[in-house]
Amino acid sequence: MATDVTQSKTRILVLHGYYDSAQNREYQMRSLVRSMKDIDFVFINSSFPFVNYDFLKPTDNPSNEERYQWMSYKPTEWSVSAYDYDTIKESIEYITNYINQNGPFDGLLGFSQGAIVCLTMLLDIPNWSILPACIKFVILVGCPPINDKTIKPILDTLNKKNQVPTLHVSGKNDTLITTEMSEIIFKYFDPSSAEFYIHKGGHYCPNDSSFRHKLQEFIQRACHS
Repeated sequence: MATDVTQSKTRILVLHGYYDSAQNREYQMRSLVRSMKDIDFVFINSSFPFVNYDFLKPTDNPSNEERYQWMSYKPTEWSVSAYDYDTIKESIEYITNYINQNGPFDGLLGFSQGAIVCLTMLLDIPNWSILPACIKFVILVGCPPINDKTIKPILDTLNKKNQVPTLHVSGKNDTLITTEMSEIIFKYFDPSSAEFYIHKGGHYCPNDSSFRHKLQEFIQRACHS
């Protein structure tokens, strides 16, 4: 049963990336959160702890804080084109239940692997949890291409009519998920309801004034169009 929430702010549920956490993502986005006081950003952890396949160095997490993943990478094939979407269905069920119990939320923001989860939630996959009706928009930050053998064919048939508005965010200097890679995903969406924004940085969610303006503009259009 959903929580009775009287909303005065736009509420956005934020999904972290791979080898990431709600705490880390909130820290990385702290300037954006502080600046946009009319938005309530809610950060949650995946229910799946990170599994190290020995391609990450210990120095990548000097604080030894708990890290998480929404799904695994294939061992010995670490590549953004070699995902193993082993737990994505369970992750989507977990997120959907969280929204239903703690919502409503106006939108989703997914970073990197979290963006893949958000994107998949937009698809009509038989016997999978559906996107809660309260979600009016989705923001995909540094979203890699989809290559899963189950999800990719459904993405290929995505209907461009009556889509949930999406904002696709890419860093000009992102060497992990390049702009060209994120553009592959953008091409599946109707330009009348989807926007592509390029910032000057790398693989992170920007917080400069230009992006804040774009975000406000996008949310206004998505929620009140």
